[in-house]
Amino acid sequence: MKRSIFIAFIILAAVVGWIGSGQFTNNVVAQDDDTETSTETETSNSQDTRNNDNEEFTFSVETKIFTSSLIDQSIELQGQTIHNKKIDVKSETSGNIDNIQFARGDRVSLNAEMITISLEDRNEKLSSAKKDLERLNKELILNEKNRDNLLRQNVERIELYEIEYASAKQLIDKGLSSKSKLSLASFNLANAQADREDIKIKFESTLANLEAQISNVKSILKNIKLDIEKTTIKAPFDGIISEKMVEETEFISIGTPLFTIIDLDPIKIEGYLSEFDVNKVSVGTKALIEDSNGIKKNGIISFISPSAETSTRTFEITIEADNKDLSYKSGITTKIIIKGSELKAHKIPPSILTLLDDGTVGVKAVDNDNKVIFYPTKTIKDTIDGMWVSGLPEKVNLIVSGQEYISIGETIN
Repeated sequence: MKRSIFIAFIILAAVVGWIGSGQFTNNVVAQDDDTETSTETETSNSQDTRNNDNEEFTFSVETKIFTSSLIDQSIELQGQTIHNKKIDVKSETSGNIDNIQFARGDRVSLNAEMITISLEDRNEKLSSAKKDLERLNKELILNEKNRDNLLRQNVERIELYEIEYASAKQLIDKGLSSKSKLSLASFNLANAQADREDIKIKFESTLANLEAQISNVKSILKNIKLDIEKTTIKAPFDGIISEKMVEETEFISIGTPLFTIIDLDPIKIEGYLSEFDVNKVSVGTKALIEDSNGIKKNGIISFISPSAETSTRTFEITIEADNKDLSYKSGITTKIIIKGSELKAHKIPPSILTLLDDGTVGVKAVDNDNKVIFYPTKTIKDTIDGMWVSGLPEKVNLIVSGQEYISIGETIN
């Protein structure tokens, strides 16, 4: 046999042997897998058997006795001082500034004279308006006198013409006079009566015209007086001058800003209450405030916002405090403490809370008969090391571990 053919047979035998060894290995692995699956199944079945025989197993629970304590329900939050009032005083007239009687930072009182504006020709206008009013009043009096005189003369003529008319009529009745004299007497009487109405109409028209002129002059006079009063600018309230915008000799017009005045007494403190605390306070509730320098003041809540801030869900409150000493400035960060009542509560770990199917939150406890009972609770406040809740007896044995494995009404051995 040739050498090459012999080598080919050796290679063929080696390949057949290698393929055969691989198939054998797969069978062994498959058999091992079947053995592992069978073990898991047995374990699962064993677990199922244990679950079906719950009566044979017991669960351990841990209990702990909790006693109530008195806690302070005071609310503490951060706030910021704001001024009571702040306005920019502006000129209500025009002219040159004669005098400025304040400096920036001065403390001023209500109605104190601050700035004087030159009068210029205002006094002359006032004198002229007064003379016009005096003249018109005299014309009004003369008009009334003329009317009275003319009406009195008219009454006398009417009486005379009535006598002439009566005499002419008597003579005609006796046949001693002609009808022309009676007609003349009747005409004169009618004219006199018509003149009385004309006099009234004429003088009423003159009176209305004079009264309109008097009213107009009075209005001008009032405006001149007001304009003169506006040349003296006074402080609108007690406060502090924070800004000065003009200087002496400067010409100002209507609407020119002159100075800014701030009222810091009472001082106001603005803060924000959470939605959980807003119903615990009301307008008039007392509060203690303390600024960053340690200065404390007593105040009361003067305002509670009826709606929450959209982004923070908090409610704005305003506290007012006496600040006659001006120790509080506007814009200072302060601590606010709203005093609350004392309440009996228990401090528990949040992990022992249980939620019933109807959504009631509470805790499970053990009574004197070792039965599991449920107490609904209300959260008072959270702290770093526990939660304060109300709704529990003064002394209670609470289940602190394993409460999820037992039902209400079960007896614990």
